[in-house]
Amino acid sequence: MRVPPKVLCGVVVSAGKMMKAVKVRTTKQVYNSFLKKHFQTYESHLVSDPTNSLRTGDVVRIASGWRASKHINHRVTEIVAPWGPPISERPKIPSDEEILAMKGVKKAAKMERRAQKRDRGEISEEAGGSKSSPGGVEALMEVAS
Repeated sequence: MRVPPKVLCGVVVSAGKMMKAVKVRTTKQVYNSFLKKHFQTYESHLVSDPTNSLRTGDVVRIASGWRASKHINHRVTEIVAPWGPPISERPKIPSDEEILAMKGVKKAAKMERRAQKRDRGEISEEAGGSKSSPGGVEALMEVAS
């Protein structure tokens, strides 16, 4: 069972320095029990932007979702208020279905390349699909015996 994504709203503070990723600052309230008062704190999230359509200063809505890399755990769902060029001049932000379709196409291409390598004999099937390197463990075992 998949947990529904946590939706947050924040401001893009760094864009264009990483490929397909931006840094978004979100706010949250923290209660200080000694002062009995709430204070505003900030959290930074690295967010997946597959079409590089975000600019610094944009107000965006992000959702926790698929892990795009080691540090990127959120994705952009929509641009709430653009800063700079209007939304109509930017690339469209893909939906969940479009992202899944892109991943499926990439996976199919990978499996096709792997099958072609296997047919040419570059990948040994008994090695579990891994490429047997001439300077690997097998070569060391032959030299040792």
